[in-house]
Amino acid sequence: MHILPLLFVLLLAQGALAQQGPAPVAPCPLVVPSALSRSSEAAPQVQCACRITKFQGKVYSRMGQEVFTTEDVAQFPSALLQPEQVASGTYLWVVEYTAIVDGDPVPLKATGYLNVL
Repeated sequence: MHILPLLFVLLLAQGALAQQGPAPVAPCPLVVPSALSRSSEAAPQVQCACRITKFQGKVYSRMGQEVFTTEDVAQFPSALLQPEQVASGTYLWVVEYTAIVDGDPVPLKATGYLNVL
């Protein structure tokens, strides 16, 4: 008999959560190339619709070792290939940046994977 009110509360909570809709998209998402190749003619660049005022990008190996870091958005991730710092494989990148959104600085963070060919 006590299970019926509990079931009602759980269904009510689930319905309330379902009405919230999808999670909001972060302003000014960072677009980082998913692959790098030593043979490509043009160096891949990070893209962002907003102006970036502060940037720190790090790349980690599969073992969690930091293999590359930069504070220059123009060097990320293409400088990772300069004098063959890394072998071919998949790497994790973590970027913390500040973007100007509607005139205000907004600190943001993004992560992803990068394949070095």
